[in-house]
This record gives sequence, structure tokens and C-alpha cells, in this order.
Amino acid sequence: MDIKSTYGEYLAQVGARYNKLSEDEKDIVRAMRGTQQGLVLSKVLGNELALADLGVKRTPTARPKRRGLGTR
Repeated sequence: MDIKSTYGEYLAQVGARYNKLSEDEKDIVRAMRGTQQGLVLSKVLGNELALADLGVKRTPTARPKRRGLGTR
């Protein structure tokens, strides 16, 4: 079995489990964002499973326009 496919399956399972949580349970997880506990869990889980990413697709943000003399 390929490691990447196994890891992808694991991520899909975690996402499915998160989606099965009740809204109250999801609120508890969301409330951990930015807290000391949430930051520690994010370090343990990594970027792929960080609390801020669970059940949420990230969209790229626009870059701020450069202004002033540094725009050249």
C-alpha cells in the first residue's frame, strides 16, 4: 500500500468523523482555535489536521496592493 494513499484515506476518515459531529460538538472544536490547547493540538496534528482546517476548505487570500516608492 502506498503511504500517500493511506494518509489520504486517513484524512478522509478524520474529515468524515468531524462532519458527523453535532453542531454543539463542532462549536467546542471551533472554540479551541487560538487557545493554548488548540495550538498544542495543531502542533501535534500538523497542518493537514489542524483545528482551523477541520471541515473547512481554505481559499487563497488576495495579496495586498503595494503602494509608495517600493512598488517599482
